[in-house]
Amino acid sequence: MTDKPETVSILRHLHSKPGHDEVKADFRQLLVVEFGVALTDLDFERRVPEVKGRIDALIGRTVFEAKSDLDKEWGDVERRMPDYLTNRECEERQHFVGIASDGCKWAVFELAGSKLVKVKETVLNPEEAGLFLAWLDGALALKASLPPDALTIRSELGNGSVAFHLVNARLRALWLKLKGDRTVSLKRQLCSRRTT
Repeated sequence: MTDKPETVSILRHLHSKPGHDEVKADFRQLLVVEFGVALTDLDFERRVPEVKGRIDALIGRTVFEAKSDLDKEWGDVERRMPDYLTNRECEERQHFVGIASDGCKWAVFELAGSKLVKVKETVLNPEEAGLFLAWLDGALALKASLPPDALTIRSELGNGSVAFHLVNARLRALWLKLKGDRTVSLKRQLCSRRTT
């Protein structure tokens, strides 16, 4: 668990689903306090004229959408998030992920073509702050280096991690595209023989 009392307080407040504006404010504070993000690196309420809306927060290659109740507003996320991600990817020519949250429930999305795909979701448990922060760090990919401990490796790279789900989906799509190619198929067979 984190040793920062301010982080624990933020997580407990988020867990209570405090409402749209407070989720945004707590998210911003969490990024600053726990992840060391400079306020100048955060872009809140960014206008997206093509979508006729505003991105609640933009940090690096992550679009954040705050909600009062994620379950009740799921349809809104499914309508808006693809446009927000498309806009950012077209402008920046880089892959973006989206996070939607009501403070308690968190979901990570990406675009597969023009379709929105939920990559991973979690429920914040303030009593397991370390697990949640590692999950969030993996979704945001903010840090340049990671501590080489079991929790970090499992959270960041294990089969339950956001990174694993993103890469696994891309590899599956690539395999579906290339499995008819005889050369690729032969190489895959040869590689699988070496590992057994």
